[in-house]
Amino acid sequence: MITEQLEIIRLALEEDLASGVDVTTDWLVETSLVGEAWIEARENAYISGLNTVKEVFAAIDPEVVVTPLCEDGAKVRPLNRVVSIFGKASSILKAERTALNFLTHLSGVATRTAELVEIARPYGTKVWCTRKTTPGLRRLEIEAVRAGGGDTYRDSLYSKILIKDNHLSIIGGIESLAKRLEGDLDAEMNLREGKIEVASLYELDVAVRMGWKKVLLDNFAPEQVREAVERYAKDVSLEASGGIHLGNIREYAATGIEAVSVGELTHSVDSIDFALEVDWSVN
Repeated sequence: MITEQLEIIRLALEEDLASGVDVTTDWLVETSLVGEAWIEARENAYISGLNTVKEVFAAIDPEVVVTPLCEDGAKVRPLNRVVSIFGKASSILKAERTALNFLTHLSGVATRTAELVEIARPYGTKVWCTRKTTPGLRRLEIEAVRAGGGDTYRDSLYSKILIKDNHLSIIGGIESLAKRLEGDLDAEMNLREGKIEVASLYELDVAVRMGWKKVLLDNFAPEQVREAVERYAKDVSLEASGGIHLGNIREYAATGIEAVSVGELTHSVDSIDFALEVDWSVN
């Protein structure tokens, strides 16, 4: 796990355990008490976040043994155990809520992604997330999307070029962009590798004449997406975005669009219900 993700875990634990203090556990539970615990699903779900769960417990107590019982991307049913845990009771109790918070949220992302992917797959349409992620959790949420069978076009502003509507507004519109590209030494590569967002079929026509090979159709209705696909899908990679969700993704996928990006994958999903159960009879 990379350093920035470990820092997120540290911050999450710090807001729950100032300097490692849990006043209830420290008062009631002997530090010598050792036992077993496990995390089980309480509903149907696709799993993501198992490595994060391990790192949460390791941050509290490196001697706690955490064993995943499945892999990220696995489908589980109610009462299926996903993690087994052995170690000090006090350590397990201190890590419990933070570990569950990550697991429930990330599995919620993976589960919703898997639901959308299942609908879109027969049409050959890919499901991508956007940059509308929880601050600090982007890499973990993208991993969760991938666990559910989805992906993303770009994970940051520094990774790939994507010209958005506000870029065009600031420079004077898509026609002004065409003029700015004349004589630009980087234009050929950016036209081939980058992507431009368009808000109408007219802007799509202009973008294709300019030479863009990847185009994002922003807030197009399904019938407009179908028209765009019929015109240019053989030569241009087309993605649809804006207002796409579980209730209408089939209509978009049926247009033959290559990919759809769905903001709700990371900003509006329901968490999955998991519980940590304990067994101290081994003592």
